[in-house]
Amino acid sequence: MSRMFRSVTRTWNPQVGCEFNCTYCWARSLAETKLKDSSRYRDGFKPKFIASELKKQFKPGEFVFVSDMGDISFASEENMLQIVSHTGKFPQTNFLIQTKNPGWLKNYFEVLPTNVYMGTTIESNYNYPVTKAPPPRQRYDAMLDLRRLTGLPRFLSIEPIIDFDLGKMVSWVFNIQPAIIEVGADNYGHSLPEPSWDKVVQLLAALRAICPDVNEKEGLERLKK
Repeated sequence: MSRMFRSVTRTWNPQVGCEFNCTYCWARSLAETKLKDSSRYRDGFKPKFIASELKKQFKPGEFVFVSDMGDISFASEENMLQIVSHTGKFPQTNFLIQTKNPGWLKNYFEVLPTNVYMGTTIESNYNYPVTKAPPPRQRYDAMLDLRRLTGLPRFLSIEPIIDFDLGKMVSWVFNIQPAIIEVGADNYGHSLPEPSWDKVVQLLAALRAICPDVNEKEGLERLKK
Protein backbone atom coordinates (compact mmCIF):
# COMPACT_ATOMS: atom_id res chain seq x y z
CA MET A 1 0.00 0.00 0.00
CA SER A 2 1.36 3.45 -0.87
CA ARG A 3 1.87 5.84 2.03
CA MET A 4 2.15 8.75 -0.39
CA PHE A 5 -0.69 11.11 -1.12
CA ARG A 6 -1.67 10.69 -4.77
CA SER A 7 -1.25 14.41 -5.38
CA VAL A 8 2.27 14.45 -3.92
CA THR A 9 5.30 13.68 -6.10
CA ARG A 10 8.07 13.82 -3.49
CA THR A 11 8.73 14.01 0.24
CA TRP A 12 11.29 16.13 2.10
CA ASN A 13 12.10 15.70 5.79
CA PRO A 14 13.95 18.65 7.35
CA GLN A 15 11.97 17.95 10.54
CA VAL A 16 11.22 14.42 11.73
CA GLY A 17 9.48 12.90 14.72
CA CYS A 18 6.30 13.67 16.61
CA GLU A 19 4.82 13.52 20.11
CA PHE A 20 1.15 13.22 19.20
CA ASN A 21 1.35 9.41 19.56
CA CYS A 22 -1.41 8.61 17.07
CA THR A 23 -2.35 4.96 17.52
CA TYR A 24 -2.32 4.39 13.75
CA CYS A 25 1.00 6.15 12.96
CA TRP A 26 2.94 4.24 10.28
CA ALA A 27 5.85 6.71 10.45
CA ARG A 28 6.52 6.05 14.13
CA SER A 29 6.34 2.31 13.52
CA LEU A 30 8.83 2.60 10.66
CA ALA A 31 11.20 4.80 12.68
CA GLU A 32 11.16 2.39 15.62
CA THR A 33 11.68 -0.77 13.53
CA LYS A 34 13.32 -0.70 10.09
CA LEU A 35 14.93 2.70 10.57
CA LYS A 36 15.85 2.44 14.25
CA ASP A 37 19.60 2.18 13.55
CA SER A 38 19.72 5.26 11.33
CA SER A 39 21.13 8.46 12.84
CA ARG A 40 17.78 10.20 12.46
CA TYR A 41 15.88 7.73 14.61
CA ARG A 42 18.38 6.55 17.21
CA ASP A 43 16.27 8.45 19.74
CA GLY A 44 13.11 6.85 18.42
CA PHE A 45 10.48 9.26 17.15
CA LYS A 46 11.70 12.21 19.19
CA PRO A 47 11.28 15.45 17.17
CA LYS A 48 14.53 16.45 15.48
CA PHE A 49 15.67 19.03 12.93
CA ILE A 50 17.82 17.67 10.08
CA ALA A 51 19.94 20.63 8.93
CA SER A 52 21.50 18.71 6.03
CA GLU A 53 18.07 18.59 4.36
CA LEU A 54 18.35 22.32 3.64
CA LYS A 55 20.80 21.41 0.88
CA LYS A 56 18.08 19.63 -1.11
CA GLN A 57 17.13 21.01 -4.51
CA PHE A 58 13.68 20.79 -6.11
CA LYS A 59 12.38 20.79 -9.66
CA PRO A 60 9.66 22.97 -11.18
CA GLY A 61 6.28 21.26 -11.09
CA GLU A 62 7.02 18.98 -8.14
CA PHE A 63 4.57 18.82 -5.23
CA VAL A 64 6.65 18.19 -2.11
CA PHE A 65 5.24 16.93 1.18
CA VAL A 66 7.34 18.57 3.91
CA SER A 67 8.07 16.31 6.89
CA ASP A 68 5.91 13.27 6.22
CA MET A 69 8.06 11.39 8.77
CA GLY A 70 6.68 13.38 11.69
CA ASP A 71 4.68 16.51 12.41
CA ILE A 72 6.31 19.78 11.44
CA SER A 73 4.59 21.64 14.29
CA PHE A 74 7.31 20.33 16.61
CA ALA A 75 9.92 22.42 14.78
CA SER A 76 11.35 25.37 16.69
CA GLU A 77 10.62 28.85 15.38
CA GLU A 78 14.21 29.19 14.17
CA ASN A 79 14.09 25.89 12.31
CA MET A 80 10.65 26.57 10.84
CA LEU A 81 11.85 29.89 9.45
CA GLN A 82 14.79 28.09 7.85
CA ILE A 83 12.41 25.58 6.26
CA VAL A 84 10.11 28.33 5.01
CA SER A 85 13.06 30.28 3.59
CA HIS A 86 14.20 27.22 1.66
CA THR A 87 10.78 26.63 0.12
CA GLY A 88 10.81 30.21 -1.11
CA LYS A 89 13.93 29.53 -3.17
CA PHE A 90 11.90 27.28 -5.48
CA PRO A 91 8.90 29.37 -6.59
CA GLN A 92 7.95 26.91 -9.35
CA THR A 93 7.74 24.01 -6.88
CA ASN A 94 4.71 23.51 -4.63
CA PHE A 95 5.19 22.48 -1.01
CA LEU A 96 2.66 20.90 1.35
CA ILE A 97 3.08 21.92 4.98
CA GLN A 98 0.67 19.68 6.85
CA THR A 99 0.17 19.34 10.57
CA LYS A 100 -2.38 17.95 13.01
CA ASN A 101 -1.95 21.25 14.84
CA PRO A 102 -2.92 23.77 12.14
CA GLY A 103 -3.41 26.49 14.74
CA TRP A 104 0.39 26.55 14.92
CA LEU A 105 0.52 27.58 11.27
CA LYS A 106 -1.09 30.89 12.21
CA ASN A 107 2.33 31.89 13.59
CA TYR A 108 3.79 31.74 10.09
CA PHE A 109 1.08 32.61 7.58
CA GLU A 110 2.63 36.03 6.93
CA VAL A 111 5.99 34.52 5.91
CA LEU A 112 4.80 31.48 3.97
CA PRO A 113 5.54 31.89 0.24
CA THR A 114 2.74 31.58 -2.30
CA ASN A 115 3.94 28.10 -3.38
CA VAL A 116 2.93 26.57 -0.02
CA TYR A 117 -0.27 24.61 0.64
CA MET A 118 -1.43 24.66 4.27
CA GLY A 119 -2.80 21.30 5.33
CA THR A 120 -4.23 19.26 8.14
CA THR A 121 -5.74 15.84 8.81
CA ILE A 122 -9.34 15.45 9.98
CA GLU A 123 -10.05 11.73 10.28
CA SER A 124 -13.57 12.30 11.59
CA ASN A 125 -15.68 15.04 13.12
CA TYR A 126 -15.96 12.86 16.24
CA ASN A 127 -13.27 13.05 18.91
CA TYR A 128 -12.04 9.45 19.10
CA PRO A 129 -9.22 8.71 21.61
CA VAL A 130 -6.66 7.83 18.92
CA THR A 131 -4.24 10.77 19.20
CA LYS A 132 -2.87 13.44 21.51
CA ALA A 133 -3.12 15.99 18.71
CA PRO A 134 -5.65 18.82 19.00
CA PRO A 135 -9.17 17.40 18.57
CA PRO A 136 -10.82 17.51 15.14
CA ARG A 137 -13.06 20.48 15.99
CA GLN A 138 -10.00 22.51 16.99
CA ARG A 139 -8.23 21.62 13.74
CA TYR A 140 -11.33 22.61 11.79
CA ASP A 141 -11.58 25.97 13.56
CA ALA A 142 -7.89 26.63 12.87
CA MET A 143 -8.34 25.92 9.17
CA LEU A 144 -11.23 28.40 9.08
CA ASP A 145 -8.95 31.01 10.66
CA LEU A 146 -6.26 30.29 8.07
CA ARG A 147 -8.81 30.65 5.27
CA ARG A 148 -9.75 34.05 6.69
CA LEU A 149 -6.15 35.18 7.22
CA THR A 150 -4.52 34.18 3.96
CA GLY A 151 -5.25 33.28 0.36
CA LEU A 152 -2.80 30.40 0.37
CA PRO A 153 -4.37 27.13 -0.84
CA ARG A 154 -5.54 24.57 1.70
CA PHE A 155 -5.07 20.79 1.73
CA LEU A 156 -7.18 18.28 3.65
CA SER A 157 -6.36 14.67 4.48
CA ILE A 158 -9.17 12.40 5.66
CA GLU A 159 -6.91 9.50 6.57
CA PRO A 160 -7.25 7.09 8.14
CA ILE A 161 -10.95 7.70 7.72
CA ILE A 162 -12.88 6.99 10.93
CA ASP A 163 -16.65 6.87 11.32
CA PHE A 164 -18.24 10.31 11.14
CA ASP A 165 -21.45 12.31 10.96
CA LEU A 166 -21.98 12.78 7.22
CA GLY A 167 -23.76 16.13 7.34
CA LYS A 168 -21.30 17.72 9.73
CA MET A 169 -18.25 16.35 7.92
CA VAL A 170 -19.47 17.72 4.59
CA SER A 171 -20.22 21.08 6.23
CA TRP A 172 -16.71 21.26 7.67
CA VAL A 173 -15.10 20.52 4.32
CA PHE A 174 -17.32 23.05 2.55
CA ASN A 175 -16.29 25.74 5.02
CA ILE A 176 -12.58 24.90 4.78
CA GLN A 177 -12.72 24.97 0.95
CA PRO A 178 -9.59 22.85 0.36
CA ALA A 179 -7.91 22.88 -3.04
CA ILE A 180 -6.95 19.21 -2.66
CA ILE A 181 -8.51 16.41 -0.60
CA GLU A 182 -6.97 12.98 0.01
CA VAL A 183 -9.12 10.18 1.44
CA GLY A 184 -7.58 6.96 2.74
CA ALA A 185 -8.22 4.07 5.09
CA ASP A 186 -6.16 2.41 7.79
CA ASN A 187 -3.95 -0.01 5.87
CA TYR A 188 -2.14 -1.42 8.90
CA GLY A 189 -4.77 -3.26 10.93
CA HIS A 190 -5.33 -0.92 13.89
CA SER A 191 -9.00 -1.89 14.33
CA LEU A 192 -10.30 1.66 14.06
CA PRO A 193 -14.07 2.38 14.11
CA GLU A 194 -14.42 2.70 10.35
CA PRO A 195 -17.46 3.90 8.39
CA SER A 196 -19.48 1.68 6.06
CA TRP A 197 -18.60 1.75 2.36
CA ASP A 198 -22.00 3.27 1.54
CA LYS A 199 -21.22 6.14 3.86
CA VAL A 200 -17.79 6.61 2.28
CA VAL A 201 -19.38 6.72 -1.19
CA GLN A 202 -21.81 9.40 -0.04
CA LEU A 203 -18.95 11.41 1.45
CA LEU A 204 -16.84 11.14 -1.72
CA ALA A 205 -19.73 12.36 -3.87
CA ALA A 206 -20.23 15.35 -1.59
CA LEU A 207 -16.50 16.12 -1.52
CA ARG A 208 -16.32 16.14 -5.32
CA ALA A 209 -19.10 18.72 -5.40
CA ILE A 210 -16.93 20.94 -3.19
CA CYS A 211 -13.38 20.32 -4.40
CA PRO A 212 -12.08 19.74 -7.95
CA ASP A 213 -9.22 17.51 -6.77
CA VAL A 214 -10.38 14.59 -4.59
CA ASN A 215 -8.04 11.61 -4.48
CA GLU A 216 -8.85 8.13 -3.20
CA LYS A 217 -5.74 6.56 -1.78
CA GLU A 218 -4.76 2.98 -2.47
CA GLY A 219 -6.43 0.70 0.07
CA LEU A 220 -9.60 2.72 0.55
CA GLU A 221 -11.52 0.09 -1.42
CA ARG A 222 -10.92 -2.37 1.46
CA LEU A 223 -13.91 -0.78 3.16
CA LYS A 224 -16.17 -2.34 0.52
CA LYS A 225 -15.87 -5.62 2.38
